[in-house]
Amino acid sequence: MPADKVHPTWSLADIPYSTIEKKKITGNMDWFYLLAGASFVETLSDLYTRNLVDYYQENADVTEWLRQEWELEEVQHGHALRQYVLTVWPDFDWERAYQGFVSAYLPYCRTDLLGPTHALEMASRCVVETGTASFYTMIQAASPEPVLRLLAARIRADEIHHYKYFYRFFLQYQAREKNSRWRIGRELWKRVAEVDQEDSYFALKNAFEVKNPGQQFSTEDFSAFRRRMGHWINHHYPFDMAIKMLLKPLALPTMLQKVTFPLLTRSARRAITH
Repeated sequence: MPADKVHPTWSLADIPYSTIEKKKITGNMDWFYLLAGASFVETLSDLYTRNLVDYYQENADVTEWLRQEWELEEVQHGHALRQYVLTVWPDFDWERAYQGFVSAYLPYCRTDLLGPTHALEMASRCVVETGTASFYTMIQAASPEPVLRLLAARIRADEIHHYKYFYRFFLQYQAREKNSRWRIGRELWKRVAEVDQEDSYFALKNAFEVKNPGQQFSTEDFSAFRRRMGHWINHHYPFDMAIKMLLKPLALPTMLQKVTFPLLTRSARRAITH
């Protein structure tokens, strides 16, 4: 395994939480729900890691990297976001909301739900890392508060690095499995369609219901939240970067990439913003 950097490369001590300009963000509850929800999903990475380690147990390189790098950094993302949320909104019972999220999401996070082959699951992981890298790129650009911009930049860099590892493992398995572009593309599309479903819904639901005792969070509330995110997405989401990362496992010929890229970028923009 290439030792190109020591992990984690930063810690919570590197984030100046004491200098957060709270007035710039504390009154915007959409930021609260977005960041609290993200902190839940990232913190649960120890479970995601166990599933992947079980699935790839025959490959020591993969399991070692998952345990010693990916899990540590992903869980640190959750802890760093948790600290940010509790610094800005100190009255929030984070632990109770997180435990509610874990209980609701556990049935959807199982080893038997991973991809049909080792290569295709690695391709799916590329989709997930594309989504997270793009998400934190958007947060970095949209944030009204400087410390959040710094934190998002740190997490974004980690997610891009993780993508590179998953892509490298994908290539190793693909060399043996020789999946067709059509089959890879189908798996990529399937994972794209699944992104931001159960985990995001349950994360926002538990953040909302703990923050607002006695109120229930519905699918209509979730849809309304996503519509409000449309402005940030339209202005700050890195569509070009995301499409390039998504297309990489397909290894399309250069000419086909040139034809496909602008069409997919426009389609993605319409699908996400509408």
